[in-house]
Amino acid sequence: MSNPPASKIYLRPHNEPGRKHATRTYIIYFITGNPGLIEYYRTFLTHLYGLLTRDTASNRDVEFQVYGRSLSGFEMNNHEINTMKWHKLPPYGLQDQIRHAEDELTDLVEDVSDDGHRDVRVIIMGHSVGSYIALEIIRRLRAHGMAGEDWATRIIGGVCLFPTVMEIARSESGQKAAPFLKNSSFAFFASVVANFLTLLIPLSLLATLIKSLLGFPDDAAHTTASFIKSPHGVQQALHMARDEMFQIDTDFWDDEIWGAAHPSEHKHERAHLRFLFAKKDHWVADETRDKLIQTRGRHASYGVQEVDGLGENWKPVMDVDEREGFPHGFCLRHGVPVAEKAAMYVADIVAKDTGIFEKKKEDEKGWTW
Repeated sequence: MSNPPASKIYLRPHNEPGRKHATRTYIIYFITGNPGLIEYYRTFLTHLYGLLTRDTASNRDVEFQVYGRSLSGFEMNNHEINTMKWHKLPPYGLQDQIRHAEDELTDLVEDVSDDGHRDVRVIIMGHSVGSYIALEIIRRLRAHGMAGEDWATRIIGGVCLFPTVMEIARSESGQKAAPFLKNSSFAFFASVVANFLTLLIPLSLLATLIKSLLGFPDDAAHTTASFIKSPHGVQQALHMARDEMFQIDTDFWDDEIWGAAHPSEHKHERAHLRFLFAKKDHWVADETRDKLIQTRGRHASYGVQEVDGLGENWKPVMDVDEREGFPHGFCLRHGVPVAEKAAMYVADIVAKDTGIFEKKKEDEKGWTW
């Protein structure tokens, strides 16, 4: 694998001449964790796209697109960094990443609409800190809409995978990393050391060492080696991690995001949220996960959802993986099975949005459409 990791992955149907666009287009807008390289998620996103389009190839009512890009500052080359748009050089903080991801999403929706797609809707999906960014984008866009500034970007659902959305410093890894990240100079000096140690090591040899020492698959080892040798990657990851320690603490979102029994004054319905937690996650303390589920979510019992209109079905469904043993860094080796779970969540959100798809029990593995 000699090509540098891509900074963007965009999966969509081939635009054949004379072919009419679908009645409704759903964009799955994916936000990475940290380190924020989209190439780590290629297997996951490709399989997710395949599952979503499997039964819609001849269906002109619905079209799916899957889009994801590396977080700002993780680009492989300096010329890829959009300094003109962001008005500053890396490293970027957490709030910068939220603004950049929001801008990218609104630009994407505008481009898809300008391409002739009439009804464009978004399901925003995030992994780890990407889930925090996703929820914050939902909040900001709904606030813009309430102020009459932006109705065009319509987010109908959110999927949060192994989310770090509160109390990250209380997690096992957070407690280990916090003493180092409290030092504001740590990110810079760590990146200098990393660059010095790997300066004379060829990319292919570094990837081989990473594969041997960490047991990474070939593609993940190559991506990691490229990340270490990238212009700003190591400093960017640590700089952003420091922000995460200080900012991802209390739950500050209100009922407009989490859902509520009373109707919203917003033009669009609230986004349907789905969460997937690991049974054991070194970046999410068990107590934090359980508290979030207790205060904000509801369980799905064996895949069976509550009947609409009964109970608290307006709350986000929060699943805990009790069987598969998915790790926090699922993208390294578990991209395919997690994509299958994510596709189920998308199906559920689309079903609530349109009623087009009927969910059926396929086998003990779960739900399909």
